[in-house]
Amino acid sequence: MVKCIFLLLLGVIPSITSINTCCQILKPDQIRLAVATDSSVNVGWHIRTCPLDITNPLSNSIVMFGTSPKKLTSTSVYIKSSFYESNFVLGMSWFYSVELQNLEPSTMYYYQIVGSGCVSSSSILNFTSAPFLGDRSRPVHIAAYGDLGVDGLLGDYTNGPCLFEQALNALQTKLSEIDFFLHHGDICYADNTPILVFLKTYEQAMDYCQAAMSVLTSARMYMTATGNHEINCTQVPGAYYLCLPNYKQQIPYSHRFNMPSNHSGGYLNTWYSFNYAFIHVITISCETDFPNAPSGNLLDNTTQINWLINDLARVNRSVTPWVIVQCHRPWKGSAAKQTIAGIVNYPQCQAAFEQILIDNNVDIYFNGHVHWYERICFNDVTNTTNYINPSGPVYLTNGGIGNPEGNESVGTEANNSCVIKFEPGFGILTVYDDSHATFIYYSTFNLTIMDEFNITKDRSYQCT
Repeated sequence: MVKCIFLLLLGVIPSITSINTCCQILKPDQIRLAVATDSSVNVGWHIRTCPLDITNPLSNSIVMFGTSPKKLTSTSVYIKSSFYESNFVLGMSWFYSVELQNLEPSTMYYYQIVGSGCVSSSSILNFTSAPFLGDRSRPVHIAAYGDLGVDGLLGDYTNGPCLFEQALNALQTKLSEIDFFLHHGDICYADNTPILVFLKTYEQAMDYCQAAMSVLTSARMYMTATGNHEINCTQVPGAYYLCLPNYKQQIPYSHRFNMPSNHSGGYLNTWYSFNYAFIHVITISCETDFPNAPSGNLLDNTTQINWLINDLARVNRSVTPWVIVQCHRPWKGSAAKQTIAGIVNYPQCQAAFEQILIDNNVDIYFNGHVHWYERICFNDVTNTTNYINPSGPVYLTNGGIGNPEGNESVGTEANNSCVIKFEPGFGILTVYDDSHATFIYYSTFNLTIMDEFNITKDRSYQCT
């Protein structure tokens, strides 16, 4: 951990202060972007109050933005400010969300969170807005992974220390090549802190993690999915009852992120969809809200499935020919050979979702949950690097970037496993046009290519 802090002091990733004192000016941190609509972006951030103070330190939440850092002339639209903590002895975490609307496509925008009272303004940051809907003038590059979290004793033992910081450094190195991020659930692993990350509470681990990640999330739209580590405050067996009500049912996740659920008819960052150029992206929950879901239901076991069917039915493949789905749990590959039912292998996800994805010609299914990388072959073909009109989604398990539980291995690899890698890494999907895409899996440690393959789709058979 000393070496990790040293990386922060060097300025490789932003410095982090978990607790502000009243004698200091409070400053927005954990700044994060997300797609809102085809022409708008959500900006979120966090402020921790002084000890014993529960009042909202920034009651007027405003972001100014524009196409020049010297002319921030447009004003955001307020979405919400909220908190969920009940113990405010060390201060209260407040979370803010606003929307930057009516953005011109493919345009560099500068933005600044406006301070007031005891809160200072943020620095001026920037991002590039999405291309216009259906734009095919250039490839789209998507960073993809799941299961990224702060280091713990087990992770240090299996993968070496500071893997979280190394992963952020690797992603930052590739940032200029990335348009947006897909994080397939299990974000930060704060619920592991009682047993795997000493000297950090749940809130401290989340604050450290999200502040460090802001080097990515403040510059690119960062789109998340719900994992099992977002559901409750602890992963300790039998200790669920120790979680306070405001740390159950993914309540912290619902406050700390703001995905476009409202704009797409979804629910609480849990299921939603958005468009980016000629790609339609859907996030669903493999944790809740389908028959026999591993973490129960936030609403019921039919609403999410009906929403998914309806969302897919509305896709115009002449405008967005590519459809990508991310969820947390796998149902293909070597995970299905493991015997820890309900933890590694959860066939109820497959029963709920797979046929819907096949019937609607979904192109790629991303998941995490198991801490390795694996892609699935079709029709008993082994070691292919070219998927030509596959008979269903290309399935990618992508949970090996690094987390406090350490990376895993399998006793028996599945017959349909094309490639499996246990070294920490992450992927970048490049979609070139209507019919061609390439996925590259990079090493977290040195960015060497550990896997690469192509997808070719004949779109002539698809209805629009």
